Amino acid sequence: MHKTEVLTLLLCAFAALLHGLSGFGFPMVSTAALSMFYPLQTAVAMVIIPCIILNLSLLQASKNQSFFQNILHYLKQYWGLIGSSLIGSFIGVGLLLYVNEGYLKLIMGSVILLYVLDQFRSQPFQVRRSLRNMLIFGFLAGVIGGATNAMAPFLMMYLLSTRHDKTDVVMISNMCFLASKLIQLSLLYPTLYTFQPSQIYLLIGVTILSLLFVYLGAKIRSNISQQKFNLIIFTILMLLGCNALWQGMELI
Repeated sequence: MHKTEVLTLLLCAFAALLHGLSGFGFPMVSTAALSMFYPLQTAVAMVIIPCIILNLSLLQASKNQSFFQNILHYLKQYWGLIGSSLIGSFIGVGLLLYVNEGYLKLIMGSVILLYVLDQFRSQPFQVRRSLRNMLIFGFLAGVIGGATNAMAPFLMMYLLSTRHDKTDVVMISNMCFLASKLIQLSLLYPTLYTFQPSQIYLLIGVTILSLLFVYLGAKIRSNISQQKFNLIIFTILMLLGCNALWQGMELI
């Protein structure tokens, strides 16, 4: 195994641990790791299958409802967020194929940092729970997610501003992620057929290792408070915002 493949596996394992802990992070970090060695379109395609499996692993039954009843419960309440993210994902994948991603990352990084810094004010910006806001933030998340695999920041802005608890944050965000990945799969599946045997083996290794580490991250999440969970989310968003700005400036 080459050093680049070992490094990729380690970064993807860290991304999975982060995803299990916070409910997001795997698509962004793993795509960044893979894009160091492969074209962005190939990197995004390589992450699709592991992401779908991880998203499904984090969707769970509640104490009073079965798995499918729980999924239906969230679909009824957040169909606007999930549906608009689907539409946005179609557009985002198109942008991935035709637009310089540097501009998208600059915009995304700027918005993330402004939001996080605003949370330190005495009266930070808050989003009201409404269908209109779900449609707006879901669409923005879908566009950015489809183009760069960085769907989470706009979802987190909505879910944290509307005071959702950590279980809701993980369930709702991963349902949106799953919908987005299915759209990516439907549009980028021809790229999967071009994979070399070494890429397929790497993909299998990433999937297996990520499942182990996302489980570990979820165990850690179950033992921390809501306050610590929010602090972790804001810290991750700050780092992702800085990284998006840096990458955007390099790509333009």
